[in-house]
Amino acid sequence: MDIFVIIIAIILPFAIVTFIFALPAMLAVSPIPAHKKGIEQALKIAEIKKGENIYDLGCGDGRVLLRAVEKYDCFGIGYELVFPCYALARLKLLLAGKSEQVKIRYKNLFKADIENADVIFCFLSPELMQGLGSLIKKKKLKKGVRIVSYAFAIDHFEISKKINYSKENWNIYMYRL
Repeated sequence: MDIFVIIIAIILPFAIVTFIFALPAMLAVSPIPAHKKGIEQALKIAEIKKGENIYDLGCGDGRVLLRAVEKYDCFGIGYELVFPCYALARLKLLLAGKSEQVKIRYKNLFKADIENADVIFCFLSPELMQGLGSLIKKKKLKKGVRIVSYAFAIDHFEISKKINYSKENWNIYMYRL
């Protein structure tokens, strides 16, 4: 049997299944990766301490959590609903040897268990940010939890810190509850 046929026989079904799982989430919102410079500034503004728990809602490929655990020796939990991003994040964790410090869950961020968070990071569309504000108000979060929003503010929340970081005029917001 030709190697090309074998490769197609293995890859094509995987690609089709991945696409089918990812389609609903991709129709709702398409992933936009955070820039390295923005990630560094967002993590700095979050004031992460060693051993804290950082949650990334809509974690994409896991780049924010990976950088956080590498730089601050914290623990991370990510929620991602776009299957290819979830799979890539899991693979990156495995290759980086960070599977013990970071957990990625294939789950809707609005069903996330965030009560143990010290820091919540999010880079979501403005529409999802408003839903996140409602979610946060319903949860019993730790006193002093920091919420860091990359690019979009959460309406009706008091901003503790705000920095402008890009030529696109995007901001990073930090809220302290």
